[in-house]
Amino acid sequence: MRHASTWLAGGFLALLGGGLVLTPTASAADVGYAEDFALAKDRAAALAQLIPGTEDYYYYHALHRLNTGQSDKLGELIDPWGKRLGGSARLNEILLRRALLNFDKDPKGSLEYVRSRLNLHFNHQKETVGVAPNLPTALDPKLISRAALRANWLSVTNPIDQFEDSALEWLATDPDLDAGRRRSFLQRVRRPDYPNLPKLIDADFRTKDAVPFGNYPIHTLLTTAQLDELARLNPGVLNSLAFVRAYAAKLQPGADDDWKRDAKLTTAYLDRLKAFADRLEPVHNAFKAHVLFHRLAFDRAHGV
Repeated sequence: MRHASTWLAGGFLALLGGGLVLTPTASAADVGYAEDFALAKDRAAALAQLIPGTEDYYYYHALHRLNTGQSDKLGELIDPWGKRLGGSARLNEILLRRALLNFDKDPKGSLEYVRSRLNLHFNHQKETVGVAPNLPTALDPKLISRAALRANWLSVTNPIDQFEDSALEWLATDPDLDAGRRRSFLQRVRRPDYPNLPKLIDADFRTKDAVPFGNYPIHTLLTTAQLDELARLNPGVLNSLAFVRAYAAKLQPGADDDWKRDAKLTTAYLDRLKAFADRLEPVHNAFKAHVLFHRLAFDRAHGV
């Protein structure tokens, strides 16, 4: 019966030594030694055929000691087995088998190993009928208040990233908005209708590592009134070409105004440009000349 069929090998392994073996059914090519070991009248002689240091050597010697009640001597094999070959399915099988076979002697140790091995957790609590619950039925408002949530998020890195866009208006008036948080706020906003926006931008300009006007999208989204307020707070911004371009773009008539065919609208537009150009320093003489040229061309076309 040396070449038994596949299912016979699985059956032999399942009944080995009258105990449980947690080995999958062997293939026809692997039946050889498993059958010799299972049917041997002298197991010691069968074990002598194995080459020391191989996994078969450790596995079958460990299996024999478990089957013969010598689990206390298993450490002599387990330690060198793990050091030489590392953890394996067969080594884990032997350890689990030892835990199950030793349950009568050490039930606590066996259960602890099985729990650890299978990652089992038993955290359920006993339900007592008729006892009033001692758990809260509502959230403490102090834990979920705006102030509590704000304090929590402002304590982490890049705190502004933790706030939704709907909270940005509230943050714009936060007195504790330091330079880093203020800069994160200015980088995120995409609408000019926030309170104190010119003041926040001016404060950002006054920091050590300030960026020029125009580096954040919100700079060019400011209204004319906000640009005027920013220039009042920080007159130096009028020397910025990006500021001049942004301001001039705001002076242009609306999309619904056909100002190129309406002389009154064009005149008003050129007047606004001229009034703005008169506020600028000589550094913007090119822009001033550009405005004057278009005013001259417009006047000549209308006989002025």
